[in-house]
Formats: sequence, C-alpha cells, structure tokens
Amino acid sequence: MTRNHVERLGEFREILVATRREGVRNVHHTRDAMRASGFQIGDSDGASYGAELKALQEEIEAVDRAIEDEKRLALALESETQSRRPAKPRIVKGT
Repeated sequence: MTRNHVERLGEFREILVATRREGVRNVHHTRDAMRASGFQIGDSDGASYGAELKALQEEIEAVDRAIEDEKRLALALESETQSRRPAKPRIVKGT
C-alpha cells in the first residue's frame, strides 16, 4: 500500500517532535551536568535553545496546517469523484 500525503506529513511531524524533545532533553542534561560539576547556573543558561525551539515549533505547526489542508483536499477530491459517478439504478418493485 502506498503512503498518502497525510501519512507522510504525519511521519515528518513525528521526526520534528522527536527533534524538539531531544533538544529539550539535551538542555536539561547539560544544565544538570554543569550543576553537578559545581558551575553556577543562571536562569537564562540554556535559553539559547529557545530560538531553535521556536523554529521547530513553527515547523510543527506548519505541518499540522498542511495535514489539515491535505485532509480537506482529499475530501474535496472524493466528493468530486463521487459526483462524477453515474447513479446506481433504483429497483422499484411492482405491486
């Protein structure tokens, strides 16, 4: 079975979400390691990931919109295809 556009976009979304989660995990791991080594950690340490996180989140939201668009397109195409099909003849039983 071939994958459709929605499935492919869904897989791409999963990759982006995994990347986001890994980035957040790395920030926390780095901060924890620095604390354990005796470094003074300020509130803004690790905030440099914020720009990358923002970009990733914008990509995820763009993919979400693309998924919804593909679903709408598929429904429109299905509706158009059904309207082109000849109607099935109705069988009327006589009395």
